[in-house]
Amino acid sequence: MYSRPTVKPLTFDGQTSWSVFKTQFDVVSSSNEWTNRVKARQLVASLRGSAAEVLQGIPAGNLTDLTTIERTLES
Repeated sequence: MYSRPTVKPLTFDGQTSWSVFKTQFDVVSSSNEWTNRVKARQLVASLRGSAAEVLQGIPAGNLTDLTTIERTLES
């Protein structure tokens, strides 16, 4: 039985362009067939440094909401 390889997510520290990272992240999430909830969790886990600090402004209940996280990172 063939097992599709898992593509590992990248890390984002805010030093590169958010739009470039988001494009790469979307390719990885599509390859791995992640749901939006899984994408949100993986995105939170991929943040480092100043990019991770933006999570402080998101209520804990919204840390699995992909749209909220992406909008916060875009601003």
